[in-house]
Amino acid sequence: MTERLAVPAERDLAQLLLNSLDSGLIALDKDSRILFASRKALEVLGTSSDRLGGHPMGELFRSRTPGFSFWSAQGAESDDAGAREIMLEFDGKEYLLEIRWLPVAEDGSAVASILEFDDVTETVGEAEFQRRVDRFASVGDLSAVIAHEIRNPLTGIRTTIQYVGSKLDPASTFRTDLTDAIRELDRIEQFTTDLLQFARPKSFQLVPRGLNPILETVLDNLDLQMAEAGIVVKRDLAPNLPVVLLDPDAIQQVFLNIALNALESMKGGGQFKISSSARRYRSRIAVEVAFSDTGVGIAPELVDKIFDPFFTTKPNGTGLGLSISLQIVKEHGGRITVRNRSGGGVTFRLSFPVRPETDRADEA
Repeated sequence: MTERLAVPAERDLAQLLLNSLDSGLIALDKDSRILFASRKALEVLGTSSDRLGGHPMGELFRSRTPGFSFWSAQGAESDDAGAREIMLEFDGKEYLLEIRWLPVAEDGSAVASILEFDDVTETVGEAEFQRRVDRFASVGDLSAVIAHEIRNPLTGIRTTIQYVGSKLDPASTFRTDLTDAIRELDRIEQFTTDLLQFARPKSFQLVPRGLNPILETVLDNLDLQMAEAGIVVKRDLAPNLPVVLLDPDAIQQVFLNIALNALESMKGGGQFKISSSARRYRSRIAVEVAFSDTGVGIAPELVDKIFDPFFTTKPNGTGLGLSISLQIVKEHGGRITVRNRSGGGVTFRLSFPVRPETDRADEA
């Protein structure tokens, strides 16, 4: 006698099929309440079905894309098979998603529409990061030559000034002039040091470390400056993050540079939020750090230039701080991106890969 295969109930079979898809799916009723979220959708968002079920999309998700709203998009785009990229915020994290609204037959079903999406944060962020790296890769060799040509005569100039100063009467007013000259030489020295670091990054000593302790150190060091500037610091650091291979001093330099930029952008006070989290992409696991401020933001025409060598909007800046930061992150196999926030200010987002041999929780 032939044994018949057990066939799952229709509802269970539908969920089984939806959960096998490689795109995220969220089913909504006519009031945009979530009826079902597929396995991939929950994985991308790092959440559970209990967290989503029964809630309106507009209650859980905030659009960071101007002109996009779930309340209007469900009806307006449900017949549009085209995909579009939108930036959404969910549980304090931002996601760049490629979404499509799938039509649902009007047969009395509770499901009014289905949102299909793919997480393109990694793809778009990697392409953007690589463009920035490629734009100044050829500048390195020239920068090294320039730095050496500037630095070599500096020693001779400094020695001569100091020798002349030693021959002057202690009460001579020329001593003040020479002190000012030494101070300007120090500025040039710092510039050439930054230039050499950009052109010839040091060899990093990579060790398995957690990012949270480094973030805590940077924030503790800036605590007084932030308070004096009227800036409220919010720390949202996820516990038990995987460790990553990194050079602690170099990564601390990157974090400090971004934090100081935020400090300078909020002259009249504001809020500075730092968050860390683990995120699973299709091909890898990453630890991500986000720095968000409520400062003046970046002019849209300058967003693509801020990582360029020598580009600066500061009167006394060298224009190498963010270039060096990008270089350091690149050498760690990570990436760094920046976005203007819809409510003002910017968000710098850094991502560092978790390698299998270091995939353990950071208990620091």
